[in-house]
Amino acid sequence: MGSITDATILHHVCIVLLLLWFLNSFNCCHPVAYFLSLIYLYVVHEGYVLKLRKKLQFEEKKEANQRRVLSDSETVRWLNQVIERMWPVCMEEIVSQKILFPIVPWFLKKYKPWTAKDIELQHLYLGRSPPIFTDMRVLQPSNGDDHLVLELGMNFRTADDMSGILGVKLRKRLGFGMWAKLHLLGLHIEGKMTVKPIFTHGLDVTELPGIAGWIDNLLALIFEETLVEPNMLVVDVEKFASPQPENWFSVDAKEPIAHAILEVLEAADMKPSDLNGLADPYVKGQLGPYRFRTKIHKNTLTPKWREEFKIPICTWESQNILVFEVRDKDPIFDDMLGECTVNINELRDGQRHDLWLPLQKIKTGRLHLAITVLEGKGKVS
Repeated sequence: MGSITDATILHHVCIVLLLLWFLNSFNCCHPVAYFLSLIYLYVVHEGYVLKLRKKLQFEEKKEANQRRVLSDSETVRWLNQVIERMWPVCMEEIVSQKILFPIVPWFLKKYKPWTAKDIELQHLYLGRSPPIFTDMRVLQPSNGDDHLVLELGMNFRTADDMSGILGVKLRKRLGFGMWAKLHLLGLHIEGKMTVKPIFTHGLDVTELPGIAGWIDNLLALIFEETLVEPNMLVVDVEKFASPQPENWFSVDAKEPIAHAILEVLEAADMKPSDLNGLADPYVKGQLGPYRFRTKIHKNTLTPKWREEFKIPICTWESQNILVFEVRDKDPIFDDMLGECTVNINELRDGQRHDLWLPLQKIKTGRLHLAITVLEGKGKVS
C-alpha cells in the first residue's frame, strides 16, 4: 500500500519538475512558478494523507465490528455467515445486476452536477467481499400485519477486485461534449458511499486539486438524500419478482414533523489563516440530508453573518445531530477553522436557545448560534 502511494506522489513530483524544466528552457521560470508548485504538491500530499487516515479509521472500525459480531449473542452473526457463503454464488450478481444496476442510473441522472451533460453506468461488479451487518432492531411498532420497520447497521468495503465504469459526457463549454470513462475502485459504504475513480492509463486525474472528491461527493449526496429518512427507497416486491421487472422502485419522501429555525449569528476569537493575519470565513452545515451554507465574509476574524435557515426534522427516533464546519475560503483549498455539533433532540421545548459553541479540532474560536425547534407538520412562517 505504501509503495503504491509513494509512486503515485512521485508521479506528481515528476510532472512538476518537468514543467519547471520546460519553463526554464524558455527563460520563463518566474519565482511565482516555484511557489505555485510547492502549493500544488502540498495540496496533493494532504489529499493522500487524508485518504490514508480514512482507510485506517475504517480498518479499525471493521475489526471492532467483527469482534462485536463474534462475541455478542444478540447480533446478526447468523446472517453474516449465510451472506458470506451465498455472496459469491448468487448474491453478488443479484445485488449488483438486479438491484443496483437499474437504480444507480436513475439517481445519477437526477443528481448529476452541472458540469456533466449525461452520466451512465456501463459496468458494475461488487467483488468477492460481502457486506457485514453489525446490528438489527425493530425501529417502531408495526402499523399493520404486513408492515415492519427494521434498522440495519451495515459495514461494506469491497475487495480489490471490485470494478465499475461510469460514462460521463461533459458539457460542450467544458469538454467539447466528449465522453470520458471513469473506472470505479474501492467502494466503501458506512452510512454513506465513497468511491475512488481512476483512469486505466496515465496519471490519476482525481488527485488533482479541484477534481478530487467529485465522484465521492456526488454518490454521497445520492445515498444520503434518497436512501435514508426522510427519503426512503420503496421496492415493489411483486414487480421486482416478475419475469420482466419494470418500475419496481420509487422514492417516498416523508413530510417533516418539526422544523429547527437556525440563526447563524457570528463568530469570535477565530484563528488567522491567511498571510495578512485575517481570514475569509463561512459556515457550512448539515442535518441528515439537509445542507446549508452562509455567505463568505472577507478579511475578518469576527464575522457577523446573521443568516437564518429552516431545517426540516422528519423523525425523533434517531439522533438529530446538527454539524457545523467553519472554513476559510481560499482560491485552491479551503482551510478548516474548526467544527462543532448540536443535538437538536435536546432543544425540543419551543424556546429560542442562544448558544456560544467552542470550535473543536482547533486551538481557538467560538461560534454564536440561536436555535428554535417548532413541532408540527404545518408550514413554519
